[in-house]
Amino acid sequence: MKFFPYICIALACWALLSCKKKDLMSFQSGDKVYIYKDILTINNDSLIYSFAVRPDDLEFDTIRIPIRIMGEARPVDRKVDYEVVATSSDANPVNYELLPASIPANQFSSVIPIRLIRTADLKTKQYTLVIRIKSSGDLSPGVDNQISYLIRINDYLTKPVSWKDSYFGTYSNTKFALLIRETGYITFNGLGESELRWIARATKNAILEWETENGTTMLDENGVPVVVP
Repeated sequence: MKFFPYICIALACWALLSCKKKDLMSFQSGDKVYIYKDILTINNDSLIYSFAVRPDDLEFDTIRIPIRIMGEARPVDRKVDYEVVATSSDANPVNYELLPASIPANQFSSVIPIRLIRTADLKTKQYTLVIRIKSSGDLSPGVDNQISYLIRINDYLTKPVSWKDSYFGTYSNTKFALLIRETGYITFNGLGESELRWIARATKNAILEWETENGTTMLDENGVPVVVP
């Protein structure tokens, strides 16, 4: 038993050294930040933003790209730096504004806010904006394939990435405009079967009402009948 005090001291020293080693490794590797994707968006690293599905008097809007950290939450706000990838972007500075981003104190997640600005040329041209996380004094880039994000900006109707052919049928601008007017939906990510069926039914009913009132088949911009399954 006379060795017991020495054993306790040795264990205490070992625990202290282990903690210091862990803290040192954490300090050396540093906390990192990356663009977060949930189970529904794991394969998505881009966004199409169209002013065409927003009110006509909307001059600008802010998109928010979700981010998370790899590491520990800290009791202070931490700056997140990001930049435009010029070699992959053709958007003009008048079409966007990079807003400050940070991870709030004691939090693991936040957003990168980017203001998109409506200009007349977006009616006929789609611009590409690619942003990429870079090192700040607080955080460094995390997962290699989750530090950049592509944004396409326009002011005309385009097929959403989340369009569901099985519910809405073949895409057309005419059909999409009608769907927006009748339901208010402009994207379909994360919607369940009941919501998707309701959207399809509401759009189909609107087509039938129009055709009854006008005594003719509704045609899309390509002269093809507008049909919802």
